[in-house]
Amino acid sequence: MHFKFEQLCPHVFQHQKLKSAIWNQIVEIKDEDKVLIHAISGTGKTSFIHYLLGLRQDYTGTIFIDHKRLSEIQVEEFTQIRKHKISTVFQDLQLFENLSVKENIELLPELAKGYQIEDAKMMLDILDISDKWEQPVKTLSFGQKQRVAIIRALMKPFEFLICDEPFSHLDEQNTIKCTKLIEKRLEEENAGLILLALQEECTFKELKIFEL
Repeated sequence: MHFKFEQLCPHVFQHQKLKSAIWNQIVEIKDEDKVLIHAISGTGKTSFIHYLLGLRQDYTGTIFIDHKRLSEIQVEEFTQIRKHKISTVFQDLQLFENLSVKENIELLPELAKGYQIEDAKMMLDILDISDKWEQPVKTLSFGQKQRVAIIRALMKPFEFLICDEPFSHLDEQNTIKCTKLIEKRLEEENAGLILLALQEECTFKELKIFEL
């Protein structure tokens, strides 16, 4: 899978002089690239993800996915891309609070090849929250919810995993455990990673670092 960004810039930054490796630049991310986009709050990390996923259009410049302009990709085609090629951990997690952990994962339209719903519970066990399997998500702490959101993202097929501050409420030990799970799935899927974070995450190997 291939992403290209040409002179991308949020409207809100349009008339500002920016020192950025992403905004107003030509950037390519492809195949099995593992990329960290490092930025302080207010520089557009979440906006970048929303642009990439076609959720917002308040920007100038052009986004290409697999050499095709994002603006020219039809809704049905893009739905299939998001279903089969991209998996996302959003900063706000986008879990269904009144459903159980199990039910949130069962909502996935398709599981990764070779995976069954029971594999999600095994991941929960690795992250020390298997006892939350039948609990409503609203009863979990934010850090526990983050772990659930990561597992849900890993349970679907993808060519790129995109994560917006996935470890912000996790301690070092759980961050390391989540990183190992993510690296395992990246290897299984021969997939790339786009990680957005406030701080440089040193737990991943061979990260290309861009300053937003």
